[in-house]
Amino acid sequence: MDWREEYKSKLVSAEDAVKVVKSGDRVVIPLPAQPRLLPHALAARKDELRNVEIQASAPTQNPGWYSLGMEESFIPTIELFIAGIARSSHDEKICTYLPDLFSLRFKGIDERRPESQDKQVDVFMTVVSPPNRHGFVSLGASLWHKRSYIKRAGCVIAEVDENQVWTYGTSAVHVSEIDYFVQHTPFQPTKEQIAEVVAGVPEEVRGLAEYMFSQVEPEYYSMLFEMVPILDAAGVRRVHGMLTPEPDEAAHGIAENLKYVLKDGDTFNIGVGRPSRFMVELGVFDGFHDMGIHTEMGARGMGMLVKKGVASGRRKTLHPEVAVFSTFMGCSTEDIEYMAENPLFQQLDTEYVNNIPVVARNENMVAINNGLQVDLTGQICSETQFGPRMINGQGGQPEMHVGAMLAKGGRGVTLLPSTAVGGMSTIVGQLERGSLVTIPRQLADTVVTEHGVARLLDKNHRQRAEELIAVAHPDHRAELRKEAQRLFWPG
Repeated sequence: MDWREEYKSKLVSAEDAVKVVKSGDRVVIPLPAQPRLLPHALAARKDELRNVEIQASAPTQNPGWYSLGMEESFIPTIELFIAGIARSSHDEKICTYLPDLFSLRFKGIDERRPESQDKQVDVFMTVVSPPNRHGFVSLGASLWHKRSYIKRAGCVIAEVDENQVWTYGTSAVHVSEIDYFVQHTPFQPTKEQIAEVVAGVPEEVRGLAEYMFSQVEPEYYSMLFEMVPILDAAGVRRVHGMLTPEPDEAAHGIAENLKYVLKDGDTFNIGVGRPSRFMVELGVFDGFHDMGIHTEMGARGMGMLVKKGVASGRRKTLHPEVAVFSTFMGCSTEDIEYMAENPLFQQLDTEYVNNIPVVARNENMVAINNGLQVDLTGQICSETQFGPRMINGQGGQPEMHVGAMLAKGGRGVTLLPSTAVGGMSTIVGQLERGSLVTIPRQLADTVVTEHGVARLLDKNHRQRAEELIAVAHPDHRAELRKEAQRLFWPG
């Protein structure tokens, strides 16, 4: 069949597409951009479905299953990233968390391990571009492991969004690989329309509204476009604080100290949490030469690092002169406009990008990630804070960190503001009961706070305590010294 005829035959409504889901099925919804219509069409079938597992990462909407009332119909599971909507649901124990890794996500299924056979993917939902003249669709600016799921899912349903960009790498799939298409292109405001909306908010917060649009990924423009005009000044400030926190004094200090960890020719990965999301814009990489990019996610300004020649990739030992991402998420609109359809950038599946042996093939690999707490032995907690409450999942941090540590000349860097909510120290004598360790102390390497750089590799517990206390907030150092004395020295 000609691909055009095949595509036309597969076009259905969202309501008809989700009829394929049966009770007991496992439905996977990938990381952003996520389908807009399909989850709500599926949630509308709650009275006729039972025990459908919904597996998602960092959900951007709640069709109902992240709240009480649908628990007999849908069992929500979060993998990799929790984020705002799922965080409150997880707090209330409505959803649960799957602790897996990008590179090992399909090991049990592919190797037909008996404990994994009930974990097959029955239905996968995603967003794609319209097909090109060869019958291929693009998975857009956020590839992640969508292609990996498409290869393994029993049924694939795709929303066709004309706003999705084309990229180099492995982010294209053929029409024949998808079972159903649902046409839905969300409204995408133009720069002129955004400027008009910003001009209409109270003058005292106009700058904040403009900054919000400049900071979020384009997929959130339509949400802000609808929300901002109906907010008063207090509402604009509140949404601004939730969506686009500006770099604080600690982030500026961390950026200055991070420069001492880097050198010309390094290849780096960087996360998009706080404070790492600000590092590029704060000028950490300015003045360096021939840097390389091998990263799961992006950060604002990374595209411009390539454009300016800072990240030329000339010294990369894997994919030289190409900036490798698994998603452009975290980058700015300006970045993505430069990165789309540009052979200097490739989106490759996280199954490959985050694979530890692959990461380790990059000599002088520097993994830059965030921590929430570090204890005096070097245990790094990036998922929970002050006990068992999960703030986020581990994402790709363990794989990137371990891969960097195994790379020749590689370094694993953890960025850590010295204080958190209420001025409490993020460097602690011991992690509280229930805290989840993301990076074990055996793999701890370099911790950067606004007060300095703690180098933990090859240090014993006493030496690590001294290193970490030296970069802790001054208000907490005396108490940490007492705790270190109790833990590591004779009474």
